[in-house]
Amino acid sequence: MMYFDTIIANGTVIDGTGAPRIKADIGIIGEKIAAIGDLSRAISEELIDATGKMISPGFIDVHVHSELELLGGIDQYAPLKMGVTTQLSSPDGFSWAILNKDKLKEVQEYLHVFYKDSRLKLTNDMTLNDFLTLFDGNIPSNLVLQVPHLSVRVEVMGWDNRSATDDELVKMELLVRDWMEAGAVSFCTGLEYEPMRHADTRELIQLSKVAAQYGGIYVAHQRGYGDNVEVGCQETYAIAKEANIPVHISHFTVDQQAETEINKGIEQHIDVTFDMYPYPAGCTHLLMGLPVHLQSGTPQEVKARLKDQKIRKEMTEHLTKTFPLDRVVFAAVGSEKPTGWEGKSLGQVMEQFGMNVTDTVCEILLETDLQALMIYHWLPERIPFLEKTFKHPLHMVATDGIYVGKRPHPRGFGSFAKVLDEYVRKNRWLTYEQAIYKMSGFPATRFNIKWRGMLKENYFADIVVFDPNLVSGPATFENARQDPKGIDYVFVNGKVAVEKGKATSNLNGKIVNTK
Repeated sequence: MMYFDTIIANGTVIDGTGAPRIKADIGIIGEKIAAIGDLSRAISEELIDATGKMISPGFIDVHVHSELELLGGIDQYAPLKMGVTTQLSSPDGFSWAILNKDKLKEVQEYLHVFYKDSRLKLTNDMTLNDFLTLFDGNIPSNLVLQVPHLSVRVEVMGWDNRSATDDELVKMELLVRDWMEAGAVSFCTGLEYEPMRHADTRELIQLSKVAAQYGGIYVAHQRGYGDNVEVGCQETYAIAKEANIPVHISHFTVDQQAETEINKGIEQHIDVTFDMYPYPAGCTHLLMGLPVHLQSGTPQEVKARLKDQKIRKEMTEHLTKTFPLDRVVFAAVGSEKPTGWEGKSLGQVMEQFGMNVTDTVCEILLETDLQALMIYHWLPERIPFLEKTFKHPLHMVATDGIYVGKRPHPRGFGSFAKVLDEYVRKNRWLTYEQAIYKMSGFPATRFNIKWRGMLKENYFADIVVFDPNLVSGPATFENARQDPKGIDYVFVNGKVAVEKGKATSNLNGKIVNTK
């Protein structure tokens, strides 16, 4: 007689490899999947009847700003409720380690717009061990490390607007090595954010070479998207060739030009993949809209420029072209006093100020201490490109979720359920097997996350049980904090993390050791 801690019985199993679904039971012992098959004669402490339900691997989100949210707060379980059991740290190269205390304060001020960061201590240096200790026994789902370019560069070079010297490169390489030794799977950068945008290709190649020595990959919010996608992809491919490393492009939409660039990569035998979320709108800080040279330096230096009337005049033409006033909407506002701006467009707030766009943007940034997070809605003609993006064989699903503010982007609350509902069941862009592969097996293989992302014996029991007839992501731009529907059970490392659609109090996640 076979004995299990838990049996999930009578379900349709989609194993995350892309293989056809099968009818089977899954038996769990401890943290692992112990058996898949007919377990009708087995005995278990807990039996979950999955009749009419689908059983899949836990989803892996390769790009999400959630590591601090996992430690607590109203959005702690938002990813889990979508079925996300594993997330990657340091998206866009963001992190708070390894940094001395003075630089940590500057980085926290810069990143505060993206994170609820009150749990970070600011009185001491933040070592890598300090950072990892934050999560030990304190998170509901798994975390996979990436090397954060931002903190690596700030620790060695501060916020300088220049290329690294040979000596500085050596110091940065040592920091990259520390992260890779700790189990990081990739070197991750955000080349449209400070101070990473000042890194030249030589720096990116050298640091990627270190990651490659450990079997890692290069992950980039690259230097160009949209009209500049050719520039961005050319640099990404150059790094791939010179560092002999696979590359992954963050939040990449396959429009006509982007498809051309991806095809160029394939023709050059570049090992390239990308991710994208299922919503026609981006989200980043208002500061991103300023001319590049005015974003340089510490937050204090940026605020000093914003007060300069001469500099304001110089940026007027740029800002007028940059901001479509009706399509840029406030998601979060870091202000000591209520503003009422969240959910309003930049144009509506500009009318309240009674100023031109330049003075309005500058005053908003000053009043919020640079803490204005915006949702940038696409033009209608770009929306059809989502279908081409999600059907592309090199695409995997991610959320790019940001969990701050009263009106956050819904992608952090609904993405995975939305794909299963709209892109599989309704639009039939993908089969369930294809979608689950893009959410689990593909990212696990790509990022070398061993023993996860697939339903196989001896793999960790990160599992989702969902109802294919009910699953949906009702989160909207007007009301993002709505739980997905039809996600009945989620297991993390063999323990129930979501039961009948409700998150449990289990903190069974761990930092995944990929070595």
